[in-house]
Amino acid sequence: MTGPFPQQPASQPGRARSGHLIERFVARLLDGLIVGIPMGVVLGAVLGVLGLADETIGAVVVPAVVGVALLAYYVHFESTTGQTIGKKVMSLRTTSSSGGVPDQQQAIKRNVWIALSIFSGIPVLGILTGLGSLAVVVAIAVTIGGNALGRGLHDEFAGTTVVRDA
Repeated sequence: MTGPFPQQPASQPGRARSGHLIERFVARLLDGLIVGIPMGVVLGAVLGVLGLADETIGAVVVPAVVGVALLAYYVHFESTTGQTIGKKVMSLRTTSSSGGVPDQQQAIKRNVWIALSIFSGIPVLGILTGLGSLAVVVAIAVTIGGNALGRGLHDEFAGTTVVRDA
C-alpha cells in the first residue's frame, strides 16, 4: 500500500488496470490547456475587436464559451473514441461498463460538472459555482483514489471507467 489509499494491483487477469489519479489529472490538465488557451486567445481577440475586452460582458462571455467548449470537447472525444487528446498522451481510455466506448449520454453524465464553469464570470454566482466545482473535483479525486476500481464519482454516475491502454 502506498499513500493513504489502497492501490489496485498492477495487473488482474481479464481486467485492464485503471488509470491512476495523477495520470488522470495530467490528462485533464493537458485537455484544459488544449481547449482553454486557443479559446481564450480567439475570444480575447474577438472581444477586443468589438471593444468589449475590458467590459463586464467579456468577463462573463469568455468563461461561458470556454466552459461550453470544454464540455463539448470531452463529450465528443469520449463518446467517439473513448480518448481525449490528453488521455491519448497519457495512454488512458474511458470505457463503458461493457468495456466499449461510452455513448454520448454517458459522456455527458460523466462531464456535466464542467458546466458549472459556464457561470464563473457572473459576480456572486461565479464564487458559488467555483466552490461547487472545487467540491466536485475533490469528491472525484477522493473517490478515484479511494476505491479498488479507480472509479471517480463521475464515473459511478455515468457507468464508466478510465483504464490504461494495453
